[in-house]
Amino acid sequence: MSTLSDNIQRIQEELRLHDRAMASSSCGITIADALDPEMPLIYVNEAFEAITGYPVPEVVGRNCRFLQRDDRDQPGLYTLRAALRQGENCTITLRNYKKDGSLFWNELFTSPIFDSAGNLTHFVGIQTNITTRKTAEEQLVQRTTELETTLRALRSTQAMLVHSEKMNALGQMVAGVAHEINNPISFVNSNLHSLRRSLDDLFSAYGKLETLIRAASLPEMLAAAEVIRKDGDLDFLQDDTGDLLTASMEGLGRVRRIVEALRTFSRLDEAELKVVNLAENIESTLLIARLELQNRIDVETRLDHLPAIKCYPAELNQVFLNLIVNAAQAIQGRGKLTISGEEEPEHVVLKFSDSGVGMPPEVMAHLFEPFFTTKPVGSGTGLGLTIAYKIVVDRHKGTISAESTPGLGTTFTLRLPKDVEA
Repeated sequence: MSTLSDNIQRIQEELRLHDRAMASSSCGITIADALDPEMPLIYVNEAFEAITGYPVPEVVGRNCRFLQRDDRDQPGLYTLRAALRQGENCTITLRNYKKDGSLFWNELFTSPIFDSAGNLTHFVGIQTNITTRKTAEEQLVQRTTELETTLRALRSTQAMLVHSEKMNALGQMVAGVAHEINNPISFVNSNLHSLRRSLDDLFSAYGKLETLIRAASLPEMLAAAEVIRKDGDLDFLQDDTGDLLTASMEGLGRVRRIVEALRTFSRLDEAELKVVNLAENIESTLLIARLELQNRIDVETRLDHLPAIKCYPAELNQVFLNLIVNAAQAIQGRGKLTISGEEEPEHVVLKFSDSGVGMPPEVMAHLFEPFFTTKPVGSGTGLGLTIAYKIVVDRHKGTISAESTPGLGTTFTLRLPKDVEA
């Protein structure tokens, strides 16, 4: 009899120990009746009341879904319902609401309880308030996002500064070279004109001498003059020197146009903000990019009807050059580049369309990001389109976008205000 009494006392002590252990836990502990389709709670500890604000009498007999109120569309709830149906363990994170309506994040672990016959009888749930951790995680994510945004802005600014310094140095060099080339070109051009006049005078004088000899009826001198004309091949020289001078002057004209294109491209001899003819700027840029086009790309321009706009011409020239070079590099073999423009009431729209290889969506998604490039290492910096974006959008308050179909080509569209200061 004493043995039975001792066993009862020991069991009662163990139950009281279990009760004290569950009561002392900082986690909310619940037990739900799995035999009832509603799975009502039959036990909650004091920590559950502390976490949720609901007194124990208000909770027992209810399904714990009341903690979600109307916020039922949570991924974790679908996972929880599946685990309850299958009688499995489950760990999820839920948005729950206290009795006063305030939100708290609940990390819930549920586990099935089986009887000695292996039948599911109950579910035990352990709830931990992780609001502080969740808030810290969200703040960390937000701070990380802000830092990444700041880093991208700094990298973009750094790229613009480096590019600006390079372009400034390049512009000064180009303007200097153009000036140095222009002076001797003027001398040569002037001398060629003088040489043409001198040769014309020389051949004219020789012709007059022959005419005088014929008029004087001096057969010996006339025969000697014919020998001189024949030995010197004067008829050929007269025609050839004219052709040579014409070709030389045409070549100088091309050099002069290249020099003028360099001056137009650099724009260092003009005000930074100026009213310019975009067609003239694009034509000069095409001349600069002639090496990239390599006589394999047909260029069609439809820009004659465009009005002049007030802009930063040197910077827009950089955008044009970048788009033209990119188009040339995108075209494998022979192809076509079409540059067209349209006038809107307050804007001018430019389109650069190439027949190149095009770009897939995964490339288009990162097109204007700093340092993004699909070119081999050493072939590109990944800054060209980033700088173009900043010049068009940030500097000119315009827009730049791209449409591309792999295998068919790409079209870049620039929308520029007629007056950047308006």
